[in-house]
Amino acid sequence: MNKNMTAEKSLDDYRAWPMFIISFLRLFCAGIFDRALQNYVYFHVGISESILGFISSAGAIAYIFAPIFGQIITSKLGVRKAFVLSCCASPILSGLQLLYFEPWFLITCYIFIGLSLGIFWPNCFNLLNTWQKVSSVEKSTKNFKVFNLSWNTGFILGLSVGFWWALTLSDYLAMIISWLLSLILIPFSLFIRNDSQTLSLSNEESILKEDSTSKESKNQNGHSNSNTPLIIYPILFSWVSIFFLASSKATFIFGYPVLLKSFNNPSYLTYLIQGSFQFAQLLGLTWTNSLKIYRRKLYSFFSISMVVIINFLIIVIGNIWYISIVVVTAGLFLGLIQGTAMKIMLDYGTAENTTKYSTMNEILVGMGFGITPIIAGYVAEVNLYAIFGFMMFFGLFTLIFLIYLTRNINSDKCILL
Repeated sequence: MNKNMTAEKSLDDYRAWPMFIISFLRLFCAGIFDRALQNYVYFHVGISESILGFISSAGAIAYIFAPIFGQIITSKLGVRKAFVLSCCASPILSGLQLLYFEPWFLITCYIFIGLSLGIFWPNCFNLLNTWQKVSSVEKSTKNFKVFNLSWNTGFILGLSVGFWWALTLSDYLAMIISWLLSLILIPFSLFIRNDSQTLSLSNEESILKEDSTSKESKNQNGHSNSNTPLIIYPILFSWVSIFFLASSKATFIFGYPVLLKSFNNPSYLTYLIQGSFQFAQLLGLTWTNSLKIYRRKLYSFFSISMVVIINFLIIVIGNIWYISIVVVTAGLFLGLIQGTAMKIMLDYGTAENTTKYSTMNEILVGMGFGITPIIAGYVAEVNLYAIFGFMMFFGLFTLIFLIYLTRNINSDKCILL
């Protein structure tokens, strides 16, 4: 009895709130700073679309390799110290960008910021995987919901506040204020538990938890259990979806300021539209939590189809306000895609007790956000709408591939799980 009580106490004693708070703060400050910086150099300094594409992509390109770098750092320092290092690096590098606006210098800073994010986000997912293994289904689902809510809410509120500051002050002052606020990340990161308190479970405790819940591995028939139901989907479904999501979002976020400038509209509207886009994406993420296993497949297909249609509408609509509406609407469908893709990735990581799926997930995010703006920047100097045409055809290819990939997943099979 004492062993059972000790194990249960240890399993439930992890500290989740610091990760949720620093995820909120990081996206709140970064949402303002990155948008203000890119607006400032594009609308006021006057850099070209191709250079803006490189600046927008630098951090994400570094992030392609950053998860591997982050794993090495985490293995040396441990999770807590790795979080602290990443939260210290972010305000330092942002502060340096305030001093010098030459493109090569901004790109260099963004590369190091991307590397620091390779320490931060993969460790967030690793902690979610660990907590899922030692939690009930209800608590695991709650942690996933709160994590998504924390960083999305931070991003949305950051862009909303940034819009007000840019409207009443300036993009430059918005950068300074958000940089000062980012210093709060450092003390909150110190509340992350040490590895021994958070990640280490004895073999005895793991066995006790597995015997009491029967939720840590596949059953004898090869079906997923109640704690990892989405491993019925091929992991490739998650990876292809994530790459399409990142590429599509990068296209919308990069392309909208260029569209604004071509229609002679003020830069502060970018905060409003990007914030609304993120709010719609949060609604989509939240919506997926209530979807059954088979319906996630159907909603993913429907969402990809809608993103294809939205790219087509941007090409044919000649009014910036109508374009703004369809861009915001795209966030809802990308949120539905992201919710399913992320849950598949987390379930695979939990079922196999590995970080390789979350690492691959973040590499694909870096590729999507890193490569797309560079291509879009050069394309925009020739034809502003061509990149949306490319994403339309890429979406059709993605849809056909995923339909073929999941052709054997039907409603009857999902009911058996």
